Amino acid sequence: MIAEAIIPKTDTPGAIDAGVPGWIEVIVQDCFEPADQKVIVEGLADLMRRCQEAHRKDISQLTGPEQVSFLTKMHHDTLGEKREAQKAGNPQRKTFLEQFKDLTKLCYVGSEVGATEAFDFMLVPGKWVASMPLEPGQKVWAM
Repeated sequence: MIAEAIIPKTDTPGAIDAGVPGWIEVIVQDCFEPADQKVIVEGLADLMRRCQEAHRKDISQLTGPEQVSFLTKMHHDTLGEKREAQKAGNPQRKTFLEQFKDLTKLCYVGSEVGATEAFDFMLVPGKWVASMPLEPGQKVWAM
């Protein structure tokens, strides 16, 4: 649900079409340090709690625009909480939504669906030109 709110299905496949939730689960379980795993697990619980408090329902019961609005507000709130903790001298890891957005983007662009349907895929793209002009509507390249 959350990954699909970050990368929804439009004229290109969304996060669910690309299998992002499953990959996020694998990466968190197999690759994250325990402290970062804790951020994700506690962040999901916090998200559910905040959603219940704000809407009296689960995030999966919200409409797409309601999910985006809720997640945007939560993101701004948790960034503010992180800044306050840092000002108080408590170093902070990335917030739950910062980590979840990063994971969603990583898993999406690394998926076959993301790399071939959302982006143009070229196995050997040739030379790197950082300021390559794009035509209106042209997809970016995935490698």
